[in-house]
Amino acid sequence: MLHGWGMHAGIFKSWATDLSNDFTLNLIDLPGHGQNRDRLLSDNAEDLVNDCREIPSGVWLGWSMGGLIALNQAIHKPEQVNALIMVCATPCFQAKPHWPQGMPIKTVRAFQDSLQQDVMATIDRFLALEVIGVHNERQHFKQLQDIVFSQPLPHKTALMNGLKLLQHTDLSAALKNLTMPSLWLSGRRDRIVHPHAMQQAAEISGGQFHLCRGGHAPFLQHADAMSGIIRDFL
Repeated sequence: MLHGWGMHAGIFKSWATDLSNDFTLNLIDLPGHGQNRDRLLSDNAEDLVNDCREIPSGVWLGWSMGGLIALNQAIHKPEQVNALIMVCATPCFQAKPHWPQGMPIKTVRAFQDSLQQDVMATIDRFLALEVIGVHNERQHFKQLQDIVFSQPLPHKTALMNGLKLLQHTDLSAALKNLTMPSLWLSGRRDRIVHPHAMQQAAEISGGQFHLCRGGHAPFLQHADAMSGIIRDFL
């Protein structure tokens, strides 16, 4: 299980407790984050393929930026990925002419500028974006803060490189080449990765698409439903 930008593997703790009844899980802190804070996160998708070589083969689940990394591995090292589960993740994060559902470039650049000034405030802003429109928005925001800030902040270089990775990586053209089963789980109220983008990616890759309740982190509020979908898929 691979977490998203600015987070750590602890974001999955509650959900993993449920999934562990049926599966053996490997929760990974990305380089520059959590317990791997002192490692460098590359801003180049090709470098990440090599960085992920030691992860055992199996089912890869990636949320947000973690999904982009998992998809990248599935494309370039398919023998390592038996099945792919994308949670609120897209093959092309930033909007482009052929992928208009992505995040506007001005929003990505605003996060880059903000990060130079104040790391914690920038992560807080990102967390607020994750919960817009969800049920019990304020409570959900506090829950995210408690989880994310329970560990030291990610390394600033890792955060900058993560934004560059999201900005410049475009795997949409390779979706049709996916050889393993894929499951695409989207949050109905997600304001970061649009559900239409995930539905389109699922159609191109021949995968399954499910629209779940919640926003960008639906597993925090609707873990049971999402776990059920995963069990049926696997």
